[in-house]
Amino acid sequence: MTSASQLLAFLEGIDEGSFTNEEERVRVRDALFETLRKVQSPWYIVWDHNWTLIKAGLFNKWAECGGESKTCTELAEHTYCFLGILERLMRQISGQHLVIETAADTFSPTPWATALATDTSLRNVYGELLPRHLAVSPEIAADFHCAMEGHSTYNLTSWTEVYPTNTIVEAAKPGIPLVVDIGGSKGHDLEKPRLCHPAIPDGSLILQDLPDVLQDLKANKAITITIPPHDFFTPQPVLGARVYFMHNVLHDWMDELVGKILGNVACAIEKGVKPLARVTVSDITMMACLSGKERTEGEWRDLVEGAGLRVVSIWRSVTAVQSVIEAELV
Repeated sequence: MTSASQLLAFLEGIDEGSFTNEEERVRVRDALFETLRKVQSPWYIVWDHNWTLIKAGLFNKWAECGGESKTCTELAEHTYCFLGILERLMRQISGQHLVIETAADTFSPTPWATALATDTSLRNVYGELLPRHLAVSPEIAADFHCAMEGHSTYNLTSWTEVYPTNTIVEAAKPGIPLVVDIGGSKGHDLEKPRLCHPAIPDGSLILQDLPDVLQDLKANKAITITIPPHDFFTPQPVLGARVYFMHNVLHDWMDELVGKILGNVACAIEKGVKPLARVTVSDITMMACLSGKERTEGEWRDLVEGAGLRVVSIWRSVTAVQSVIEAELV
């Protein structure tokens, strides 16, 4: 069996001179697409097609018709697409394995295509502040927090694999919290250092979020984790912790509000202690829909320094789509 390193070396050796004609280039391209589907997780497969033909109503209408194999003519009768355009689009997503061409201009949906027919709650929150919408929609809020937990658990490299958390534990002081997870939802990111360092004292990890987010968690969390409610736009009540941690928080807010959040953290930091601000590069499409903003390294440095902090280091991993920004009080 060919090792991963051998495969990588072979792929890196491909260049313009690897093909003698266009036919060879196309055959290799198609083979690479097929190989990509074998190595990608379901998350990346479905995300590539997140907006394909959705606005045309294809997947919803197809499901309403029973989800059986249909010709392009039949599908065009139920959507807002001209037949000629629909035929071209269907061939495109067939080549991407989202649908299966069972006969000439006749297609059958895969489970991924069927999943795209499921209605979403995003349309119901359009033009509204998401936290406010979640606060008055408990069922949607529960789904949202489960999605955040699943995204962190199954799709993202653990922050404990990127940042050397043993340095945090080794520098711990009695009675001083180790990690305060600000806006930490269900506490999935605190579970990671708890499992990595099972001997840390009770109460060393603090999970902060709004009361309606935390109300059902207390009975389920380990005694190592305490769960006080907190709004990160108000002064930080836990002073002098070893680490203040934020994940999927700052990219949701405009620069002015990010400065306020970081300013509240800066006021709680003990000088000489290195806190941790973690920001991840998550999906740009989702952030565009929610009026958030992904930032460059320079933009993050400006925000961190504007809050009275100094960037100590940016921790990266080849296998992670995210980085850890470590900062300390100036």
